[in-house]
Amino acid sequence: MRRRQHFNLLNLVIQLELYKFIVSKCNIKIIDVVFFKKVEFKVQIAKLLFFLVVGIILGLLFSSIFFSKEKDLIEDNNFKSISYSNAVARASPAVVNIYSEQFVSNRSYDNNRMFNSIFSRRGKELRTSLGSGVIFSSDGYVLTNQHVIGDTALRVTIELNDGKKFIAQLIGIDKGTDLAVLKIQNPEYTFPSIEIENSDDVKIGDIALAIGNPYGLGQSVSMGIISATGREFDNPYSNYIQTDASINKGNSGGALVNSNGRLIGINTLIKSSSGGSEGIGLAIPSATALEIISDLIRYGEVRRGWLGFSIDRQSLIRQRKLVISEVVDGGPAYSAGLMKNDILISINSNIPSYENLFKTFARSKPGQKIYFEVERNQQNIDISIIAGEVD
Repeated sequence: MRRRQHFNLLNLVIQLELYKFIVSKCNIKIIDVVFFKKVEFKVQIAKLLFFLVVGIILGLLFSSIFFSKEKDLIEDNNFKSISYSNAVARASPAVVNIYSEQFVSNRSYDNNRMFNSIFSRRGKELRTSLGSGVIFSSDGYVLTNQHVIGDTALRVTIELNDGKKFIAQLIGIDKGTDLAVLKIQNPEYTFPSIEIENSDDVKIGDIALAIGNPYGLGQSVSMGIISATGREFDNPYSNYIQTDASINKGNSGGALVNSNGRLIGINTLIKSSSGGSEGIGLAIPSATALEIISDLIRYGEVRRGWLGFSIDRQSLIRQRKLVISEVVDGGPAYSAGLMKNDILISINSNIPSYENLFKTFARSKPGQKIYFEVERNQQNIDISIIAGEVD
């Protein structure tokens, strides 16, 4: 009985100690669980913040790419929607078709009867040439190329863009620049006229629109850019604007306009090995044309000044210098004291470029005084030349 009581007591003590041990362990585990849950919660918060930051960064990145593409697409659409219809609408009513009747020398024979004068045809043949022109005043003055109407046109017909036709009178021609002025004979009619831009402000790379009547097809428009300025070709008065806008037979005398529809040149000729457009068209600058117009209307001819000296082309090409190669005896330059091998330093106080010299020469009038500064034997000398009259 005592043993059993002792055993029960011992068992109770053991159970008590075991209970204490279990309780203590459980408390540790509970503390550990709470601690680890706190740590895990912090980790989860950190992960959440990390993914949130990454999401924001990726969102900004993708949105910037999307909006960039959308902006490019908008710009592309804007580029594709560029149109020069307003420029054409402004200029085209003033661009006309010109039909000129003129006699051309002709002589033909019947090959089988060439010795019989009855079958030979000597004399002149009536031909009609085709070209374009530009109305530059509302009272009907028209500018075109001289080669469109010839030297002595018998009859010139002007056809407007709307199909109306009028007879025109020849006012004057200038073979030097290949320009001619006509006057439509209808004082009661108010004609559409073109706005004129100063061609001196034209820059290489500017948009250019050529308007004319190629091959008699009717008014047509082609587009290109200004390829070069100050081009020389075939005559001493040439100072052409070069463009790659398509110019063909029938375009001669037509308008070369800028992107605003303002006249910058008169389409005159092309450089071509095939006879058709190959991307090299030449137009007379509007600034040159305006001066020719004034003289032709006033005098029926162009009165130009004469200076009487020449420039060495080799020095111009190699050294970019304007060196006097020849002075005409008894001419204006000779009388003013200009000498061979003088180097031009300034022209009317402006830079001594060949383009500037050409403009001064082409625009000079008889009796006009032109000021030069030259270098001679390492000394600068001022010389003033009074322009003479071209015979």
